[in-house]
Amino acid sequence: MRSAKANFARYLQLIVKRVFDIAASTIGLVFFSPLLLLASLAIKLESQGPIFSVKHVYCYNNQHVRVLRFRTRSHGDVTIGGHFLIRTGLDQLPMLINVLRGEMSIVGPHAYVLPPPQLNDQTAPTSLKGPLRPGLVSLEGPPTSGELSRKDADLSYISNWSLFLDAKVLFQQVISKHMYFQN
Repeated sequence: MRSAKANFARYLQLIVKRVFDIAASTIGLVFFSPLLLLASLAIKLESQGPIFSVKHVYCYNNQHVRVLRFRTRSHGDVTIGGHFLIRTGLDQLPMLINVLRGEMSIVGPHAYVLPPPQLNDQTAPTSLKGPLRPGLVSLEGPPTSGELSRKDADLSYISNWSLFLDAKVLFQQVISKHMYFQN
């Protein structure tokens, strides 16, 4: 059992994490706003329908989130612009809105897709129980034969979470050859 001092320190870290999420998502949305506008315009010109698609994922505390992404398909087929958005990862930029709304975090455990019949049964996997929101980037196992499973990586992240671990995971993602946004 944690002491009151340890609980207070953890609470302060969670506040700093949330402030970072708000600042990073706001800066990201402002910085990428020209790309967001161009992608939105391209989607509208290329096909009919909404600009965003919605994917339901498990969230912290047994809730689910409607994650926003740019729509990349029309009548089941990936559009020409959709190929570009997927290949560059730009299809996932709208998730910064989810971070800003407090439904996701920049760094956190993986989000788990909800199959349609389970949308009303909001029981999250054990790895998502706790105060940490699903992240745009997540802890990944090393690329070896003993690779961590998604659930193991999430459990490791949750049990060892700190601001330092968040910084390490984010730094590793940024310096990798390609930015990997899970989901």
